[in-house]
Amino acid sequence: KQFHSHSFFYNNESMYLKSLLYSFVFLSGFIFGKVQFAEKDILTVDEAFIFSSKVENTKIIVSWNIKPGYYLYKKSIFIKANTDSLKYNYISKNQSTISDEFFGESIIFKDFLEIDANLLQLHSLERKDIKIIYQGCAEGKYCYPEVIKSL
Repeated sequence: KQFHSHSFFYNNESMYLKSLLYSFVFLSGFIFGKVQFAEKDILTVDEAFIFSSKVENTKIIVSWNIKPGYYLYKKSIFIKANTDSLKYNYISKNQSTISDEFFGESIIFKDFLEIDANLLQLHSLERKDIKIIYQGCAEGKYCYPEVIKSL
């Protein structure tokens, strides 16, 4: 009996210590994770790249106000109508080249970007069929997944 009671006490103490350890690990990860994220001050993708679009006559005009410390990749910007990519023109841009550890030499846009595309080539498409695709990063911190906006 004495052995069983000692074993019972030992198992309860062991479970208590494990619970305490797991609680500490969870809380420290939660607390330090929040502190680390708060220190980086990373904006949401919609805050970092303020997107707007409008259709004027036969053109679509798309623009991004890009917050300081963020950039869009040139090669990640597409205007798609169903499965077709539309050619677009740059109206306004602040373009530079960076050496990216993942993509190598990359052309990026900072501050503001405005493009337009001709919609005359499209037949019987609704605005919801037109998608704007882009991707950008917070400098030295985080790259966002690809964003797809429907008009």
